[in-house]
Amino acid sequence: MTLLDAVLSLSEAPARDEALQRILRALARVTAADALSVLTAAEDGSVGVAAQIGLSPAALGMSFRPAEHPRLRRATQAAGPIRFLDPSEPDPYSGWLLGNPGEIHPIHACMAVPLHVQGRLAGLLTLDACDPHGLRGLRDEDARVFAGLCAGALRLEAGAGLLDAGPEARRAIGPASSRSAPASRSAGMQRIEREIAVLAPLSVPVLVTGETGVGKELVARALHERSPRARRALVIVNCAAIPAQLVESELFGHRRGAFTGATAARAGRFEAAHGGTIFLDEIGELPLSAQAQLLRALQEGEIQPVGEDRARRVDARVVAATNRDLRREVAEGRFRADLFHRLWVYPICVPPLRERREDIPALCERFAAELAAELGAGRVDFTEPALGALAQGAWPGNVRELKNAVERAVLRRTIAEGKSAAGRALVVRREDLDAIDGGAQERSLPPRIELPGERLRLADASLGQPVEPLAEALERARREAFARAFRAAGGNAATAGRLLGLSRSFAYKEAVRLGLIPPAGPRKR
Repeated sequence: MTLLDAVLSLSEAPARDEALQRILRALARVTAADALSVLTAAEDGSVGVAAQIGLSPAALGMSFRPAEHPRLRRATQAAGPIRFLDPSEPDPYSGWLLGNPGEIHPIHACMAVPLHVQGRLAGLLTLDACDPHGLRGLRDEDARVFAGLCAGALRLEAGAGLLDAGPEARRAIGPASSRSAPASRSAGMQRIEREIAVLAPLSVPVLVTGETGVGKELVARALHERSPRARRALVIVNCAAIPAQLVESELFGHRRGAFTGATAARAGRFEAAHGGTIFLDEIGELPLSAQAQLLRALQEGEIQPVGEDRARRVDARVVAATNRDLRREVAEGRFRADLFHRLWVYPICVPPLRERREDIPALCERFAAELAAELGAGRVDFTEPALGALAQGAWPGNVRELKNAVERAVLRRTIAEGKSAAGRALVVRREDLDAIDGGAQERSLPPRIELPGERLRLADASLGQPVEPLAEALERARREAFARAFRAAGGNAATAGRLLGLSRSFAYKEAVRLGLIPPAGPRKR
């Protein structure tokens, strides 16, 4: 049934990348691969990750230049499946495997199959297994079949855009159809529709704000897919998921040998988004040093890879998102004021779910239908009491929390009926939701242990005094101390260093990192 499941993905999946994801899941069930991916070919010759299993979530949207990766270069030129046997060739996914953040051992199983559509290279199907014999059971003929299904999926069009279900909005919109949404009934989301219609054709930066789980990424996708850049890549970057010491390398790239572990040159996310859009989620988490480079990219259209002396031109529209109050971050020295003003061209504020309850029924039906397809169920309906309870929920986690609650209720109903959901209609009832309300969840948790000093911190919070994380408090105090010293020293690093009890060079470097003084330009010879 695995091959049949993969074939049905082409007819049942509502979007290209959902079909790709289902095909990869079917392939994963018949191989011992630790990582599988589908890369799509771009007009500039690069290939980008459109769907994957077994890689870090940050790998989605990552782009490679085959000329810089011997295995990818040979795969794009191959006529059929190719197995890589030379351990001296670096694996492009080294360091990206889930549970294996280090370099992949040179001796492992690796395979790629080119995907052709109408005689042209459309992408690659890749498989990696840490066990050197892990792909021995996969015949080339079977790999060709799955590659053919992936190539067929690349010809699928995605469903409607974020909020518009009209045919003019039916474009391929990137990973997972679950990220698209039904037409909205609420005034707040209809306002966002109008804003997207005006902003999408432009290249100005857009800052999307709102609570966690409201759908900020959906807005970014809609801005990209309704723009002239829609045929190029939408690169999604979760700034909070990148270690602070690697942020600049991930965003702007690095040259080989630029730092320990940089065994090969790698293009950054901005270069991967050249001609398209880069979505910087959780931008408030960026360290100040990376904020300075980002400002240059926005103002000058230039980036400088780590370890290189020359800047590179890049044309990528920036859409950023945050659930933080960036005005407060600026006031407290954690976010550059000049970058804030550069991003704050036109902010889009996505309202929380509690302010658009009229959208909840349609969202519940959509989430239930998606899970029904996974279960093989005919359809899922809700009783009126169940739908009414969902519509009245508080949903502090917004759309993301609602989706989880609906899926738990559908699964609970399936389990309660004691038989497979395949081919049957399910009806979610009010009692299916009782097990997922906040009180039931709290009662199911083990007793909570109060840590020393926690009662005092909670008391402070109850009095309206915000409790600041220690790392943020220390960074703020550090910035204030350096700012006072440099003001007292008239900007002289040597004097400021003496006031702080530090060397001149360290004081200067820290002041640059904190954004207090500009970095020195290149020396003229």
